[in-house]
Order: sequence, then C-alpha cells, then structure tokens
Amino acid sequence: MRFQKPLIPARLLRRYKRFLADVEPATGKQMTVHVANPGPMTGLAEPGTNVWLSRSDNPARKLAHSWELVEVDLGSGVELVGVNTAHPNLIVAEAIADGLIPELRGYASIRREVRYGRNSRVDFLLEAPDRPPCYVEVKKRPSDAPLGTG
Repeated sequence: MRFQKPLIPARLLRRYKRFLADVEPATGKQMTVHVANPGPMTGLAEPGTNVWLSRSDNPARKLAHSWELVEVDLGSGVELVGVNTAHPNLIVAEAIADGLIPELRGYASIRREVRYGRNSRVDFLLEAPDRPPCYVEVKKRPSDAPLGTG
C-alpha cells in the first residue's frame, strides 16, 4: 500500500482502551496515537515492538498520529503487519489495479461495494466483455485469531 506521506518509526510502550497506544518515536518524546483496530491484536501489541505511524494534518482530529504497521517475526524473519482495519480493501484494490494478482488481471472494470442477491454486497466486482464477472470478497483475519491463521 502506498501511504501519502512517509511513515514515522516508533517503539510501542503500551496499548490500552482498544483505540489508544503510547509510543516513543526517535525524537524521544512520548505520544499517544490512535489505533484503528478494536480487537485484542494478540502477538502484535507487545511493549518494545517497532511500529510505524501515519500523521494527519486534519486539525479536527484529537490525535494527529495513527498506528499503521508493526514489525513481527512470524517464523521466517521480521515482517511488517498492517494493524489498521480500514486498509485491507485499499491494499487489495491497489494490487488488482496494478496487476499483482495474476488470476485477477485483464478485467476492464473494477467496481467496489456492489450489491448482489437480496441484502448482500461484495467488496469488488471485476468485469470484462469477454469474461464472466468475478466477485471478490476480502476477508480479514479475526483480530483475536492467533498469528499465522485466518
């Protein structure tokens, strides 16, 4: 995913009240940041963990920074894991548009949040004149599931 501005590295001090975390960036000045993930984030919120923050210029926001990524070792070296639950569909949309998913290449149009059936929506509907429609649903790992599952 392409962030609009460079992310800010920091060290996690603690996460609390589901949507808040205290972090310490390289400046050494502790700050409270927004956490856009209501789940327990098992294995992702250990104090001392390296995290990456975005900064908003919106003066109406109570907290200017949001926790976006965390560095974890899932068994094959350190990896970045997204913690902002608003991003999975954006990441998949980017990957489809950039042709990074071979099976989903070559569709003429990509529509989001398309109604189907009686009361359902699908995350993406890919269409092309010479191909059947392709319905894509993005499933997020339940935030309380152990890492490496879901």
